[in-house]
Amino acid sequence: HLSASEWRFAAISFATKVAMFWLSELVICQLDEERVICDVVGRGFIPCLITFAVMDLLVIPQIRRLQNR
Repeated sequence: HLSASEWRFAAISFATKVAMFWLSELVICQLDEERVICDVVGRGFIPCLITFAVMDLLVIPQIRRLQNR
């Protein structure tokens, strides 16, 4: 179970990562759609979203707890 501060940290971290991913896709792929990376970014959004969620909600809080001990 996550405490309120851990939920807040996870939510901010997750939102920041999603925003950075979306912004990079917007800036890079909207300006030049012929870049090879645009295909990778387009296909990789859902896997990245899942990875971000797992890391921010499960892994990082456990590491922070271990570090604080």
